[in-house]
Amino acid sequence: MRSQFQVAIPVPIPLEELMPMKSKVLMPLLLLAVLGVPTRAFAHALETNYVLEDANKVKFTAVFSTGEPHKNAKIKIYAPNDLSQPVLEAETDEKGQFTFDTHDKMPGEWEVSIGESGHQDILTVPVTSKGINLNDISEVPSHQSPQIPLLAIVLSGGLGSAAVLSKRLRSIKS
Repeated sequence: MRSQFQVAIPVPIPLEELMPMKSKVLMPLLLLAVLGVPTRAFAHALETNYVLEDANKVKFTAVFSTGEPHKNAKIKIYAPNDLSQPVLEAETDEKGQFTFDTHDKMPGEWEVSIGESGHQDILTVPVTSKGINLNDISEVPSHQSPQIPLLAIVLSGGLGSAAVLSKRLRSIKS
């Protein structure tokens, strides 16, 4: 009696069929390499420290993460009733310092912008009839481009392309 065997002979995939599949896998990686993932530059991040000089005066000190003072940084102060136009514009001194005096300021949340985009801090300074409460000063969140959604989109596109490539290779082999 003769036995029959089935032998699967691998058939090479023609290069012209493989190239479109490779491009689908490599395209998300190429897109990631070209666009990059946006990140905040931390080499010269701005840090702003503040101390209360008296109940109505707060002294700000702007320094880079390296410890170097942010000399002549632009200062813009916005009133609580109008955050579109600064009521005061100034600059920090050679030590990166300036003092915000609230003696004659209306109560409310004043916005203090230090520096310019890329090297900027924006702080909210709540002013009451009794003065400033140092613990209530807060940083306004920066408006950065979303980093995680972009990375998720690129990675999911790459994984989806890999899944399609895998299915096509299996269907070609069978």
